[in-house]
Amino acid sequence: MGNEKGTIVLIHGLWMTPLSWEHWTERYRGEGYRVIASAWPGMDGDIEQLRRDPSAIATLGVTEIVEHYENIIRGLDSPPVIMGHSFGG
Repeated sequence: MGNEKGTIVLIHGLWMTPLSWEHWTERYRGEGYRVIASAWPGMDGDIEQLRRDPSAIATLGVTEIVEHYENIIRGLDSPPVIMGHSFGG
């Protein structure tokens, strides 16, 4: 599912969600890129609820986060541009 411009994978930081990339996602898609801004495992729900009860990510570590994005990236047709923010970097 690639395209001529390529794919950009955006990785958010700790206590954030892919919404932190919403303006960048819009910008890069507008320029013709395929953009993937996937949540960390267990962080795909409401961030305020997660902040009140972080048990869904209590056992989440760097290894699980890296494996999550590795699976996404290895599933692509060609190497993407990867951008991370804060801990996501």
